[in-house]
Amino acid sequence: MHKKVLSLILVISMIVTTIAGCGGKGETKTTAGTTKGKAGYASDAKIKLWGSQEDQEMLKNMIANFKEDHPEAKNWTIDMSVISASDAKTEVLKDPSVAADVFEFASDQIAELQAAGALYRITKNKDQVIKNSVENSIESATINGELYGYPSTANSFFMYYDKSKFTEEEVKSLDSILAKDLENGVTNFSMDIDNGWYLSSFFFGAGCTLFGKDGMDPTQCDFNNDKGVLVGDYILDLAANPKVKNHDGALLLAAFKDGKLGATFSGTWDAKAIKESLGDNFGVTTVPTITLEDGTVVSPSTIANFNLYGVNAQTKYAAESMLLAEYLSNEKCQKMRFEVRNSSPTNVNLLKNKELLNTSPAVAVLSEQVKTSTNQPSISQITNFWQPMEAFGQDCIAKAVTKENMKEKLDSMVKSVLSKLGEQ
Repeated sequence: MHKKVLSLILVISMIVTTIAGCGGKGETKTTAGTTKGKAGYASDAKIKLWGSQEDQEMLKNMIANFKEDHPEAKNWTIDMSVISASDAKTEVLKDPSVAADVFEFASDQIAELQAAGALYRITKNKDQVIKNSVENSIESATINGELYGYPSTANSFFMYYDKSKFTEEEVKSLDSILAKDLENGVTNFSMDIDNGWYLSSFFFGAGCTLFGKDGMDPTQCDFNNDKGVLVGDYILDLAANPKVKNHDGALLLAAFKDGKLGATFSGTWDAKAIKESLGDNFGVTTVPTITLEDGTVVSPSTIANFNLYGVNAQTKYAAESMLLAEYLSNEKCQKMRFEVRNSSPTNVNLLKNKELLNTSPAVAVLSEQVKTSTNQPSISQITNFWQPMEAFGQDCIAKAVTKENMKEKLDSMVKSVLSKLGEQ
């Protein structure tokens, strides 16, 4: 009996010692040779961070705030390099072992990054991250039910218009915009007709899908169904309308500056220039409805993507990198991005702050637009989408597409979209 009691005392003593070692104030060496401090984080973590050239100064301020808000990170070394979100996938996949521990990337890159094993599955504060973010931003960061990115900003397009030419009621419908007779030499409406980013919104609004409802099936695209044919007919009429012009960014900016344009589709990147041109007549609104030939009223669903922060799956500092990535995408940092870069937030609290958002009308409208947007597919098959859609738009402009051959042309377009990568 005495031996059993002694054994029990020894076991309890070992358990207590183990618990003290895990949660005590003293530092203990990890297997990687780092030292663990507060909350189990390494006190001497070395983290590489990638961000765009334009964000460098802002990121320096964010890191300073991060260390102030997280004393456990006071002695961390956080080295920054210039790699933009649009280039992140290419640079990471060159060699993940030397890539940044934390990097910003566009959501349409997530499937390839995850498939290559380059993204760390988010485990820390996952439920809170989801709760803090708008639903479609979380969808863009999720694969097979697992979260692989921290939503930071939203990106899509909406409509700019000249308030001296259209009322708030008139800009709700593209039909009413086109029906109005404006002064000589003024274009009622313009868009980049041979650009799939814009054209796809009409198909999505009519219920068509690209790569299935979840955007993950490379064998599915129904832009050539009955509704798709009606959308194609609408685009054909749009391209032939004398009140419509095919404008890319430079042309639409020049037209607004010269007072020769009533309304157009674009994103927040053009807000400053258009505001300077229109002054008090600067107007922004969500994209207008269209009416198809069968009488169906469609609200186009703009394609949207998001900038996410990701953690490299090969990082030596997973917990520390997650803490930093979560911080860089939190409410405080998203507010700073909004104020410094005019970026549209994904944080639900900021999106409820109308007083804040209304200081940037373009961002306020974009935040509304994104609520009904369709997430840009992230699978590699998306690379086969842009060129066929561009060709379709160009053929509509050139009248190589007719209502008689519309189904045939859409069948051909869809075949190209679904062809094996590299083949058209």
